[in-house]
Amino acid sequence: MLKRWRRKVWNQKNPRMRPGAYAGNAGMVATVAVAFAGLLAGAVAAYVSERGVSASAYSTGYSEKKAPNSVLAMDRKAEAARAEVVAGILSGERPPERLIAPSNFMKLQPEAVLPKIILIMDDMGVDKRMTERAIALPGPITYSFLPYARNVSSMVETARLAGGEIMLHLPMEPRGDADPGPYALRTRMTGGAFIDNLEWNLSRFDGYVGVNNHMGSKLTSDVAAMKTLIAYLNREGLFFLDSLTTNKTMVRAAARQIGVDVYSRDVFLDDAVGNVESIKTQLALAERIARETGYVVVIGHPRKETLDILGPWLASAPVRGMELAFASELPGIIASTQPATMAQAPSLRF
Repeated sequence: MLKRWRRKVWNQKNPRMRPGAYAGNAGMVATVAVAFAGLLAGAVAAYVSERGVSASAYSTGYSEKKAPNSVLAMDRKAEAARAEVVAGILSGERPPERLIAPSNFMKLQPEAVLPKIILIMDDMGVDKRMTERAIALPGPITYSFLPYARNVSSMVETARLAGGEIMLHLPMEPRGDADPGPYALRTRMTGGAFIDNLEWNLSRFDGYVGVNNHMGSKLTSDVAAMKTLIAYLNREGLFFLDSLTTNKTMVRAAARQIGVDVYSRDVFLDDAVGNVESIKTQLALAERIARETGYVVVIGHPRKETLDILGPWLASAPVRGMELAFASELPGIIASTQPATMAQAPSLRF
């Protein structure tokens, strides 16, 4: 876990900018390695060509080239197969009948493996009363806390003691005028300012297993910035999960270039704020995705309508043949469901 460090407090509305190239489309520059060499012993800036400009990412100690081509091809094909199934379900174009997997795929699957639901509750910590209600839900549940929330460490500890898993909900630059909050990561920051803001966020509380983006539709569409972020998190033993706030996300592309696994959500429960019927519809879609692909990653928020519906739905999940799981279990879950997922996508079968 990243050691806490002390720094001068910046004006949150006007962060101090340092001279140098930008962290976003212009790329992260070599000054990152120079400025923080003392902070991260052994962290070396790797310069990656980004259409004529340079971007820097901390060395991850792993190159995608080390993995056999056959393994990479299988992983990407399975990923594409699952994306096809999920897109078909969410668009309504995929018929409800489940396709029968060929026998060679079924033999690879453990018997009696229940579909997994990974529920991540975002925006935790800002509304204390709703946060407490969310923590009281039956789990396992992964709670993603906003680092700028007041008394966030205390609420994180409450969630942990209640049996919840903890993530950090990292503020990132969106498209448009929405405010992601103080110390957000932005594409037009210098390398030094980008890392300063990242470390301020990571120092706010302890015990989290991974990070997902709060807003971030602009930052997650920038390959250079995402390579730097994902590589940094990987060095700290943290995974990144893309909340998918834009269909132009470049998170997976950035991760592949530096050989790091990342994950992404499938369903937003309450994007239509306060719409009870919409929440129920999204839950039904989530269950279907889980049954047809083996798992589903769902993101919800600590809002009254969402919590009112989630309580009974989570409590009855085992009766419906579903199993709740933590976000940190995704690597194993994905590995165990890949063969069956391949069989579910007709255009990608062997």
